[in-house]
Amino acid sequence: MASDVTLYIGPETAYRKFRFTDVSEWEAVRSQIVAAMEAGRGLIEIPWKGDTVVFVYSPYLMVTWVEKRPE
Repeated sequence: MASDVTLYIGPETAYRKFRFTDVSEWEAVRSQIVAAMEAGRGLIEIPWKGDTVVFVYSPYLMVTWVEKRPE
């Protein structure tokens, strides 16, 4: 499991960027994303600066992440 992950949500021109360095925190978000994708809809809750950002997933919401593996 990667220890440095950057998550992008939204279209390329107007995305939100989140960074995860805690493996358990990333796995909690990743599992929500995968579950929403498999269901075709759902909520993705991301902890951010003491708050929670919520996205409503649909097939039109672009979700991309980059996992940087330690060398």
